[in-house]
Amino acid sequence: MDRAEPIKKNLICAVAGELLLAALKFLSRRVFVLLLGREYLGLNGLFTDVLSMLSLAELGFSVSITYSLYRPVAQGDTETIKSLIRLYRRVYRAVGLTVLTLGLCLTPFLSFFMKEIPKDIPHIPLIYVLNLVNASISYFFSYKSTLLFVHQQKYVETAIRAAVSLAAVGAQIGVLLLTRNYLYYLFLAIAATVVQNAAVSLQADRLYPYLREKDIRPLPEEALGEIRRNVRAMLLHRIGAVAVFNTDNLLISKFAGVASAGLYSNYTMIRGFLNILVSALFDAITPALGNLTATEPEESKRTAFRRLSFFSAWLFGWMSICLFCLYDPFIDLWLGEGYLLSKPAVLLIAVNFYVNGMRTPVNNTKSVLGLFWDDRYKSIVEAACNLAVSVLLARRWGVAGIMAGTLVSTLAFPFWCEPLVLYRRGLRVPAGEYFRGYLIRLAVTGAAGTLTYLLCGMTGSGWTGFLGKGLLCAAAPNAVYLAAYRKTEEFRFLKGTAGRLMKRAR
Repeated sequence: MDRAEPIKKNLICAVAGELLLAALKFLSRRVFVLLLGREYLGLNGLFTDVLSMLSLAELGFSVSITYSLYRPVAQGDTETIKSLIRLYRRVYRAVGLTVLTLGLCLTPFLSFFMKEIPKDIPHIPLIYVLNLVNASISYFFSYKSTLLFVHQQKYVETAIRAAVSLAAVGAQIGVLLLTRNYLYYLFLAIAATVVQNAAVSLQADRLYPYLREKDIRPLPEEALGEIRRNVRAMLLHRIGAVAVFNTDNLLISKFAGVASAGLYSNYTMIRGFLNILVSALFDAITPALGNLTATEPEESKRTAFRRLSFFSAWLFGWMSICLFCLYDPFIDLWLGEGYLLSKPAVLLIAVNFYVNGMRTPVNNTKSVLGLFWDDRYKSIVEAACNLAVSVLLARRWGVAGIMAGTLVSTLAFPFWCEPLVLYRRGLRVPAGEYFRGYLIRLAVTGAAGTLTYLLCGMTGSGWTGFLGKGLLCAAAPNAVYLAAYRKTEEFRFLKGTAGRLMKRAR
């Protein structure tokens, strides 16, 4: 099968679904802010980060199993797939129960995570428990969605999620308008999670009937040993990822207050929407990359990574420029001027988005190559650095200081360590070409961002000014990228691929 065909299906379904959901979610957030206020927003973001910390119980097991599934799926080895899925199911049921238990144990200590407890919000422990239940449910079903992902049929899950979420968000808006009761809002979220996961599970059973078979052989000890080794390494990576990316709301709530966390959550909602689109794109590409690494020679892997890295630099550079130039005008129109962060904080959010986005092709390629072990301690050092610097700077600069702490820890360790491991152990060529290319592309993005920001400064305010800024963000950065990259091999490949996809679409 042409590798581009499932990528196209996954991507089209994901983009269409997410754009539809985004429109409804932005409307839902507008209703949420008007009826409940920024403190409820901050509380919601705080509990999201607390529950993300509990996801450490997952131990990075899903990444290890996903890597183990690539080869048997490529070879059609259903017996090995059944054995891996049974192991996955057993582990994730235990993880779901562990997350629920640990989360309940944290309930008496919720005040520790807040600078001050909001007096206008009743039933805070119950709100937390409902969020906890919602987060725990997915662990009991996620092993089947992983199989869809590896088979390059992620679009099946995406379509189900979009349909269920559309109904749920519509119902949540209606409940808030009628009752202004956040508890009802959360009950609907739990119901949507149950329905979505049950539907994905039934669809996976229909597509892969062997999942219902009872004659499943045990995994060989060699395969179990490799999984255990990868899980030990991924646990350290998970600790680092959670400490860096899922503590911002915790720190903001602790040092700047729940209301400030509410302001920040609006920015992260917009960034999260972009992350969902980007994840959908890379979720469409990664299984094909995994298939390629399982079946193709070394040089094909290197070429695929260079092209993916180039595409990522263009995509994340453009998105980061759009975020910096459009964040405040959009939030001003959407929620009002009282919901804006300081300009340095906004700049640091955009820069962090770019720097961490550029880690995506490296980490995805490492994942499909099974390179979990060599840089396992990097994540612990990164996490310690992030927390130390963020706490230190938060006392002086608030939200901007916490964003600066994330940037410092990323540049100090993952920036150089992750590509070094990929090139030395996976691609088996010197890493100098990666760092040279990174710095050149960073300089081009800096020039494109400066030009775009200056041009946007010449536009007005209101909807007319926002539309003008949007057109400039669409045109100016891409014009700079085109002028800089038009003669490169990677650009010619990207242009040819886009042309083929457009031809098929027509």
